[in-house]
Amino acid sequence: MSKSNKTSPYRSLSSTLTSLMAPHRNWGLAALGALLLGSAMSLSMPVMFRWLIDSGFLSGEHPEGLNSAFGLLLALVFVLAFASATRFYLVTTLGERIAADLRTRVYSHLLIQRPEFFETLKVGEVLSRLTADTTLIQTLVGSSLSFFLRNSLTTLGGLVMLVLTSPLLSGAVLGLVLVVLIPVVVLGRRVKKLSRASQDKLADSSAIAQEVLNQMNTVQAFNQERREAKRFSDSSDHTYTVAKRRTLNRSALILVAIGLAFSGLVVVLWMGAKAVASGEMSGGELAQFVMYAAFVGAGFAAMSEVLGEFQRAAGAAERLVELLNLDTTIHSDGGLPAPQNQGGFEIEFKDVEFAYPSAPDRKILTHFNLKIKRGETVAIVGPSGAGKSTLFNLLLRWYDNTDGQILIEGKPIDQLKLEAWRAQCAYVSQEAVIFSGSLKDNVSYGADKGGTRQVSEAEIQKALEDAAATAFVARMPEGMDTPVGEKGVRLSGGERQRVSIARAILRDAGLLLLDEATASLDAESERLVQMAIERSRHGRTTLIIAHRLATVMAADRIVVINEGKIVEMGNHRDLMSQEGLYAKLASLQFIDGNAEKSLQALT
Repeated sequence: MSKSNKTSPYRSLSSTLTSLMAPHRNWGLAALGALLLGSAMSLSMPVMFRWLIDSGFLSGEHPEGLNSAFGLLLALVFVLAFASATRFYLVTTLGERIAADLRTRVYSHLLIQRPEFFETLKVGEVLSRLTADTTLIQTLVGSSLSFFLRNSLTTLGGLVMLVLTSPLLSGAVLGLVLVVLIPVVVLGRRVKKLSRASQDKLADSSAIAQEVLNQMNTVQAFNQERREAKRFSDSSDHTYTVAKRRTLNRSALILVAIGLAFSGLVVVLWMGAKAVASGEMSGGELAQFVMYAAFVGAGFAAMSEVLGEFQRAAGAAERLVELLNLDTTIHSDGGLPAPQNQGGFEIEFKDVEFAYPSAPDRKILTHFNLKIKRGETVAIVGPSGAGKSTLFNLLLRWYDNTDGQILIEGKPIDQLKLEAWRAQCAYVSQEAVIFSGSLKDNVSYGADKGGTRQVSEAEIQKALEDAAATAFVARMPEGMDTPVGEKGVRLSGGERQRVSIARAILRDAGLLLLDEATASLDAESERLVQMAIERSRHGRTTLIIAHRLATVMAADRIVVINEGKIVEMGNHRDLMSQEGLYAKLASLQFIDGNAEKSLQALT
């Protein structure tokens, strides 16, 4: 789905966590301090027990010191409890913060990618990465990492204390460590591969569900409920199969680690018991050794379990880093400010050529030349695939032309600051885009131009009037505050389109781009919107793409495009008299062949 990242997942995991934790360094250091304090208290307890045993306190030989000794031990317990609770709070909160930062970073990065990325994007897969994968990172930071560090410290400290307590017995323990470590590493690699595969399968299931739930009307209209249910069930079964294999390998990892660790511990205890019996070490030393050996054995067993979480988190980090490494953004070659709106913009296409990245050998525009005057209204017509919408794609810089130049007021478009230039553009797509929220939210969407302009209620009302939308808004139960539902499901197609037109009018931009803006309207609504377009086009440059020729009648100029080139240009009457492509397109829309009369009747 994207450029793959060749970096090791562990390196990706460590570098990602390092960059995310950098702003919260103090919080992390506090958690580390609590971790060190708790580990120190844990490692101190075996020494206390050795002292109690070897000093004869437990036999009653020193009753006067018994209360003090156990009071000290109780104090260690309370310090350990406080340090553990503090560590838990700090690392859990840190994990939540890092997960939120990671989601925001990935989502913000996706928002600036070019359309070519979204052409192949599976929304469900990305949602899986934003939720399931970041949750794994959160679990790693907020629980597993702390658990791993704590057990690493106690294990390392236990090993040191084992050597100091009994070099002979500690040699046996170190041999045990090597025996446990080898199978853990081998099985851990298998778990990592299966963890990545499991996350990919889960993302596929999410993508299927996302696609089908967004198209429920079509699914039900064609009686495809059972088919889609089976497709999702098959995908879920594949996910289960991979997860089952991953779990089996993790179970084997736990079996080997715990089995070998505690079997070896039994052998070490047997050796220690013989040493006490022969007088080579005291009972307190054996008790201390046993407790430290238990720390080491339990630590390795726990780390083998956490290692599985690391493997899953490494796979999740790899998938997230793939998104963060995407670089399909449009870059400005210069930092020129966008020209200010002075009644529109002069636009010139100079020998422009373009092919979409997905089909680089198929040119959509070939040696395209067109100059548009400031404040002019130009209609662009032509058969499907002629390259009409491509002109809008280039003007909005969703793509960059492969050759030639596009000039805005004489300045190359790729030299302008991208955000500032787009702030001067208003766009209405063929399929009206409505966001969940209220009517007011949708009409005012983008009107502030990035916070540089405040929009008044009067301006919103005026935009609705210009878009012929006041009548249906007045019928809404809560007026402008009426929720429209996801994708505007509570509005008709024509109502959605008029809301999107009002949004473009309210933006008050110097360039208005209308891509089949009246395609979803009935004849009466189209007539009203045509009047609105006529009113709104003054004081700005307007480009109109239309198949329905009634939309282009009032344009100052009509440009006819075919196969990426301009084949005709002029006003409606002149083009009809030429009996070329425009006249042919017009005649196809009216059965009686009297295109001009029919068109004029609609305007």
